[in-house]
Amino acid sequence: MTSLRAKLLWGLVLVIVVVMSAVFALVEHRQSAAIMDQVKARGRVLSRNLTAMASGHLLLYNFTGLEQNVAHIGREADVIYALVLDGEGNVAAHSRRPETVGRPLGGEIDRRAVQAGEPLMQDMREPGSGQGLYDFAVPVIVDNHRWGTVRVGLSKQRMEAEIRRTRLELGALTAVTIVLGGVAAALVARRIARPVQRLADGVAAISRGELHHRIEPTTLDEIGRLAVAFNHMAAQLGQQRHALEAAHTELRQRFEELADLKSYTDNILASVKTGIVTVDLEGRVVTLNPAAEMLTGFFAGEAAGRYCTEVFRDSPVIGEILMETLGSRADAPGVPLALTRRNGSFVPVEFSVAPLKGGDGKDLGVVGVLRDLTVVRELQRQLERSDRLAAVGTLAAGLAHEIKNPLTSLLTFTRHLTRRFDDPGFRDKFQSIVPRELERINGIVERLLELSRPGRLTPSPVLVPTLLDRAVELYGHRIESQGVRVSREYAATVLPVEADEELLYRAFVNLIANALDAMENGGRLTLRVGWSHERGADLGSRRAGSALRLRVEIVDTGTGMPADAVDRIFNPFYSTKEHGTGLGLALTHKIIEDHGGSIMVSSTLGVGTTFRILLSLVPTPPAPSRELL
Repeated sequence: MTSLRAKLLWGLVLVIVVVMSAVFALVEHRQSAAIMDQVKARGRVLSRNLTAMASGHLLLYNFTGLEQNVAHIGREADVIYALVLDGEGNVAAHSRRPETVGRPLGGEIDRRAVQAGEPLMQDMREPGSGQGLYDFAVPVIVDNHRWGTVRVGLSKQRMEAEIRRTRLELGALTAVTIVLGGVAAALVARRIARPVQRLADGVAAISRGELHHRIEPTTLDEIGRLAVAFNHMAAQLGQQRHALEAAHTELRQRFEELADLKSYTDNILASVKTGIVTVDLEGRVVTLNPAAEMLTGFFAGEAAGRYCTEVFRDSPVIGEILMETLGSRADAPGVPLALTRRNGSFVPVEFSVAPLKGGDGKDLGVVGVLRDLTVVRELQRQLERSDRLAAVGTLAAGLAHEIKNPLTSLLTFTRHLTRRFDDPGFRDKFQSIVPRELERINGIVERLLELSRPGRLTPSPVLVPTLLDRAVELYGHRIESQGVRVSREYAATVLPVEADEELLYRAFVNLIANALDAMENGGRLTLRVGWSHERGADLGSRRAGSALRLRVEIVDTGTGMPADAVDRIFNPFYSTKEHGTGLGLALTHKIIEDHGGSIMVSSTLGVGTTFRILLSLVPTPPAPSRELL
């Protein structure tokens, strides 16, 4: 590899050579031209002088004078010949060849000289010797009549010798200049290359990590300032290196902490029994924890990068909820559903979704939680079985209590029947009391049968406010006598619901009767009908995002109920009234459930009670009736 010093040296030498070559060519050309011009000027002077001297002799035909004139000119330095031609082109006098006098010269140059009408210079070589010369021809014209021609041959030898000498001098000067310029170039290259080499060595040392390396500036010029800048750069690099090492150490510690935290988080996700799935902003699955793998049947590696709707294509509700949450950025509460696994089996789960955000609040996607409800459903079945057994016990006790009094009356009459049958008063009491008690027992059995048998609905479009007004009219006299104020708060637009009008009317009648029983000394009965948006109320609502249901509220300002009574209010044979059978609200609850709706109660002692009913516009199949026995 060529060094900088060699490049500078050869570059400067090349510049000097080129410059001196150009100077040599220019000076040599000008000097040669000057010498040639000088020779030509001398030839013209000599030829004119000879013309002036020979003009008179030609006019007088004085050949002797002509010979003297040409001999005189022929003795001049560098003059090879001098001759005079007469008007016919014959030689009148010749300094070197007197034998040609009286004869014409037959060469081409001679003919051009004879024919020239004005001074003519011709470059030629002397015949025989081949010596180069200039031939100067001047016509002798007197009174527009050509009397002859004067010619002078001037040698080029001295001129060429002068030109060679000039070239030698210029060549020597050029060589000396190139040598001196090369020496100066070497010194300059050394002066520039040595500091640059030190800088290059310093840069190499810096690249090897020797940041303590410094260069001592030896001059105050640009090279010296470059050395100062290099030292400053090395110092800055040293400081930056220390800072980077410190930052690297801190980053390494933080990376180790993050790795530990990630491992800790991964262990948590692997340890929890709840399935967790994360989805990015495009709807692609990012992670599945081991519990989610067990629930879905997919491995995390094969599910990652696939769209959630594709992974959960057998359970489309999950994919729809995930995509809906991506669009709305709103939490989705726990939705119970049946998850179809990869092998086709079903698992009851509760699915919750929430937006996933980074530490800076930036949206990253959504996270879904799948909670296996298999054990919970089994516990619920066991609890329901226990509830049914408890309900059977309660039902048996209530039934025994309700039937005991009429059976006691019947037993008393049967014991006295044979002995007092002939007593007219006894027979009148028997005919009055026994059928009434039997009818009482029959009514209890009928209502129990209504609770136990599946609901048979005859649905038709029903306006709920109209049914409520009918129920209020049924108790109009009682409402007036008790001083109860009725307040109706109906929505401006209430669509009809598909329901069994008579059954729904009986349910409203029972609720209004209970409200009036709780307000014997006046109060306010409020009837509200409006709309309720419940997210995730059923499968259809989960797909739509929300369910539009009719909300009916019956509110009284009566005595209210304690908390334990609220929990048992819909149980058969449970009543807060002194002579109540406890079957009215149980039947009301069954009627609402048969319509696919729900009924809830909230009550506060001394404040009042609120019954809230939710009905679908289109009835859904009711859940199976609870077993009573």
